[in-house]
Amino acid sequence: MTPLPKSAAPISPAQVQRLQALWHYWTARLGLEPEADRRLRHYYVELLSEGRAAETKQLTRADAARVIAWLERLSRRRAGAENQAAGTAGRHGFPERRQVRPNAAAWRALWAVAGALGMNRQKLNEFIRNHYASAGLGGTGDLRTMADLNRVLWGLKAILRRGPRPRHAAATSDRKVA
Repeated sequence: MTPLPKSAAPISPAQVQRLQALWHYWTARLGLEPEADRRLRHYYVELLSEGRAAETKQLTRADAARVIAWLERLSRRRAGAENQAAGTAGRHGFPERRQVRPNAAAWRALWAVAGALGMNRQKLNEFIRNHYASAGLGGTGDLRTMADLNRVLWGLKAILRRGPRPRHAAATSDRKVA
C-alpha cells in the first residue's frame, strides 16, 4: 500500500490542537453555547476547505493549514487591537472606549517596578491610596482595567527614573542642650 500524498493525509493531532486553541482564542468574547460554537466552527471549516470537510476531524493537512492560517491572521488582528488599547488606556488623549482587563504582563511589570522601588504589597497599596484616591483607586484590588494599572505603573516608573530623593534630616540647632 502506498502512503497518501502529504496534502491528502488527515489532520495531525498537533494541527487539531492548534486549530482548537486559535478557535477558542478568537471566539472567547462571543460567549457562545457549546453547540452554537461547534456549528460556527464547522461552518468555517466547510467554507475554508471549499466543501471537502464538514468538521475539523475530516480536514486534510493542507486544508487544516489553510484554516489555521486564517485563524492566525484573525487572532493577530484582534491581539493587535487589544495591545493598542491596553498600551494607551489611561493616557491623556486616549479615552478608554472599552474596558480592557489588565493582562499578566502588565501585572508583572507593575510588581517589577514596585520591587525595584523596594515596595511590598502594603507599601504599593499605600502609594496607590495616597496618589490615586481621586481616580477612585484605593489599592491593587481596585486596578480592574488597563487604564487604572497604567496610571499607577507610569507613576511608579516616573519615580524610578527620577531616582531616590534624599531624605531631609531633622533641622539642627546651634543651641547647646544642657
